[in-house]
Amino acid sequence: MKRQEASTQLAENAVGFWGLVSQSISGMAPSCDVVAFMTAGAAFAMAALPLSYLLAFLIMFIEVNTLYHLSKHRTTAGGYYGYVAAGLGPRAAVFTAFMVIFYQIISVAGIPIYIGGVFLPGLFAMIHIVLPSWIWIISVLFFIGVPLLLGIAGIRPTIKFIAFTSLVEIAFLIVASIIIIARVHPAVPLQPFSLFPVGVKGVALGMIFAITSFIGVGSHAPLGEEARGKVQTRGKVVGKAAMISLALVGTALTLSAYALTVGWGLNQMASFASNGAPGVVVFLHYLGPIGAIALIVLALNSALADGIALITSSSRILYAISRDGLAHTSFAQVNGQSAPRMGVIVLASIAMAVGLIFGFLLGPSNAFNVLTTAVLFGLVAAHTLLNLSVIRLYRQMHQMHIVRHFILPVLSTVILWVVLYESVWPIVYPLWISPAIFIVFAAGVIAYIMYLQRHHKTELDEADGLATRHRSADPA
Repeated sequence: MKRQEASTQLAENAVGFWGLVSQSISGMAPSCDVVAFMTAGAAFAMAALPLSYLLAFLIMFIEVNTLYHLSKHRTTAGGYYGYVAAGLGPRAAVFTAFMVIFYQIISVAGIPIYIGGVFLPGLFAMIHIVLPSWIWIISVLFFIGVPLLLGIAGIRPTIKFIAFTSLVEIAFLIVASIIIIARVHPAVPLQPFSLFPVGVKGVALGMIFAITSFIGVGSHAPLGEEARGKVQTRGKVVGKAAMISLALVGTALTLSAYALTVGWGLNQMASFASNGAPGVVVFLHYLGPIGAIALIVLALNSALADGIALITSSSRILYAISRDGLAHTSFAQVNGQSAPRMGVIVLASIAMAVGLIFGFLLGPSNAFNVLTTAVLFGLVAAHTLLNLSVIRLYRQMHQMHIVRHFILPVLSTVILWVVLYESVWPIVYPLWISPAIFIVFAAGVIAYIMYLQRHHKTELDEADGLATRHRSADPA
């Protein structure tokens, strides 16, 4: 695994600031969250669903503080891989890179299962049409197959696809939620932000799905090398894009959770999760057929955009690892559209296989819950290392700000681990499968790092995710 020195590179100056924001928004898939993650989360949080989303929003906003302060110092196709390399070194960076790939690809696998196995059957049941039980298989093939094709086509058509619709999604959800809330005019407006009646456990379980609604917030970071602007300032642009995208999506999702809860009825939330498409029911009741159809269309488009954003992100991370000589050189090659073709194909194929296998073994609803919880494990692992990186990096630079570079990263890490603990303990079926999946994968990554340490120590010691060293060898 020699250090890659191919003259072909990712496309430069291909993504503008709002393209980065759109990539991040699409990775969070807000409309899809409204019809999928909120439905699943309500089974645990009940009327406290808005509280779960508000707390998740605040936690991720604290987490974006870490992303912002790490991204200022380097621009890399490796995203978090390069950031952790700066703070904790290459071994922790490789582990982080594979954790990000893990939770992004698992998320890509899980959403189509829910769309085809729960949402669409519930939607058609409203008009007394029974869909065949295998429709989720078509959903998996379609919602991963299309992102695969667009991923191969390169970053420019990918960004064009998601740029317009992502901002339309946000505007629609905010306006629609405000209208629903105004029409309901809840008698006790703050009740959805209390722990009653589910307590800390119910809110924490609801936060599994709320936090994973935000997993794509950093999916634009691996586009740093393809962003417009001077190399020295691209990192700051990545950080600002994360803050703006999270603020927009967090506002939209918290308002949507509140609107769906009060629109459905605080005392009737037990039946919310058992309805396959409760979000559509609420939108239909308060906004009519046009509002309901708009939500359906945007949710399906959101599921597509999510797959595109996360496969695009993960393929760049794998590209950066390979470019550093730590994976097969084919992953560092780009096609005529400057896309890491092999990475896109392999990762999309893995997502498709995971979706089909778990869908068959557990059924769509259980498969979605298990995969979503597994996503949380990978996210907590990666973001813990990110938080440790920002602490160590700024300490080494003698620029540490006690709040921004220590208190906030520590607070974020503690809260994420508390939520993770509450989500799996006491262990019950089928959620015990989630930590098992994570442990097996993490053990495999650790074994791979040990292999690199023995057989490719030089490449591992030099790994940083940066393009500068590679481009210096280009004939151009």
